Amino acid sequence: MLLKKTNLFSRLSAPILCALSLALEAGVPASSPRVWVWAWDRPEDLRFLKPEEAGVAFFVLGIQVGPGTVAVRPRTAPLRLPEGMHRIAVVRLEASGAGVPERRMTEILAAIRTYALVPGIEGLQIDFDASLSQRPFYRQLIDRLLKPGEIQVPLTITALASWCMGDPWIRDLPVSGAVGMFFQMGRDTPEALAWLRKHRPVTGVRPGALAWGLATDQPLPVAPPPEARVFLFHPRSWTPDAFSSALRRVTP
Repeated sequence: MLLKKTNLFSRLSAPILCALSLALEAGVPASSPRVWVWAWDRPEDLRFLKPEEAGVAFFVLGIQVGPGTVAVRPRTAPLRLPEGMHRIAVVRLEASGAGVPERRMTEILAAIRTYALVPGIEGLQIDFDASLSQRPFYRQLIDRLLKPGEIQVPLTITALASWCMGDPWIRDLPVSGAVGMFFQMGRDTPEALAWLRKHRPVTGVRPGALAWGLATDQPLPVAPPPEARVFLFHPRSWTPDAFSSALRRVTP
């Protein structure tokens, strides 16, 4: 068993701790924006954003589940946000193999409670890929996270493009929403692009509309619906110009 219980705040240097603490202590505004930017584990200074034009979904924790191990990697890079910013914490979860014993599941839940539920967030997003054999594990994890007293914030997931195009397995997951990952689609790219060009429907979980996950360096042949929420990924640290350019492409 290997569970690296390195405290998020004790692991950070003083400047990083200060920046992250200031980012997370700002008050949560009342209504969520349509556009969100992903802030991955790299230095990000997003103080140029306006709370009314975009929210920030920031990487807070990585969990890798291997044979007999659960390895935890909290965020290490500084994050600077303006006051009053909408914030969602993102957990990246990777698993090898199909089954996860109860002891490992307990460790995963404990890591999420300890490191991901930081102050001031208005939601938790689980980012994962799942083979057919791993789907029962992820379904069980979601069910456990949504038990009373666990996370107490809305839970959303990311979804591979194929899950939004005819593969219905996420439809009845009890989450608040899903973000279709319409970039870095690998071998599914030709089929997914053909699906989108034909304007065939894309679907997420049953309770709500599908949000679109897009990358600034991989434009799609179609635009997201004007009512759909959009999550933007940038392969480098965000700049005002990069955000403005991406915003123009997704604004009706």
